[in-house]
Amino acid sequence: MAALDLADPHGATDDELAAASIERRATPARRDALALLEVIDRDGHVRQTWPIHDWPVRVGRALDNDIVLADAHVAAHHFSLEIDPGNALAVHVGDTVNGVALKGELIEGGGAAELPRDAEAIELVAGRTRLRLRTADARLTPEVPLATLAVRHLRLWPTLALGLLLLAGLLFNSYLDNDPDTFARAAGNTLLAALGGAAVWCGGWALLSKTITRQGHFGWHLRVFVVASLVLLALTAVPPLLAFALSWPWLTDFSFAATYAAGATALYFHLLALEPARPRVLRWVIATGAVVGIALTLWFNLQRTSRMGEELYMSHLFPPALRLAPAIPTDRFIEGLAPLREALDKKAKEPPSAEGFGGPGNRSDDDE
Repeated sequence: MAALDLADPHGATDDELAAASIERRATPARRDALALLEVIDRDGHVRQTWPIHDWPVRVGRALDNDIVLADAHVAAHHFSLEIDPGNALAVHVGDTVNGVALKGELIEGGGAAELPRDAEAIELVAGRTRLRLRTADARLTPEVPLATLAVRHLRLWPTLALGLLLLAGLLFNSYLDNDPDTFARAAGNTLLAALGGAAVWCGGWALLSKTITRQGHFGWHLRVFVVASLVLLALTAVPPLLAFALSWPWLTDFSFAATYAAGATALYFHLLALEPARPRVLRWVIATGAVVGIALTLWFNLQRTSRMGEELYMSHLFPPALRLAPAIPTDRFIEGLAPLREALDKKAKEPPSAEGFGGPGNRSDDDE
């Protein structure tokens, strides 16, 4: 059928006019939106959206508003968005006891406030409803890249291989710590503890991810758990070996710092699946927590033993063939013990403490 000019309908049949009217209603003219009003939930996700094509826009609970909010704390005609005489967009609050919150400030009923035109988004709170207004001429910030490691699909085989390597390391440690007669039982307990701990830990993180982001990311959390466990397992073996081989006892004294760093890194990657859009904030928070934990451990060690390190003596002795540091001559070793002898002699000459055995507070009946 040829196109029909509805401005001059003379000569057209009733069927042609009806068909043209239906076609016009089916393909409405496009109208660019002046703004977009969105309802935001507590997680920052958009729940509902209304495009705005004309000003003013009335918002409230009554059905005669342009935008109707199903919130018992919103008035019948709560507020309106209007263009003031100075061509400024403003919010006008109606007859409401709760008012409208704008940038942390409450605009009471009957009040008004001008809205910034150049802001990327303007947040308004009416009752318990968070609203976000985005105007067509508002500036847009650059796209924020997601943490691709946390959102991409991970293959199962690398994680499975790392998990088998972790189990092998745990079984080897169990073999070294137990007699042959008790190894089978200890190995079974180790496997059950490792598998149960992984299931509970990763399941909890997956549930938290599902609650916040609506995606479980169980595979991601499992890989983070396995890699972090391998690193912590290596930290129990490598620092003592290097300390013995190179005569660097401070490696075992302060190995807890590396343990804190490994744990904080694992926590960062777990949280990255929950909030992939803010990796920089997460890094600062996790780094601050690790530094505070290390500082507190140093302070507790100093209060408990008057030393910042964990171990007073090197507790791991390996085969002499693994020694890389040169041997110390006997005379030099004995000379190095002189300060220790002086400190012990001074301690031996001190009178016994009243809190010690035989002090005044511990006198028996025979002494009286």
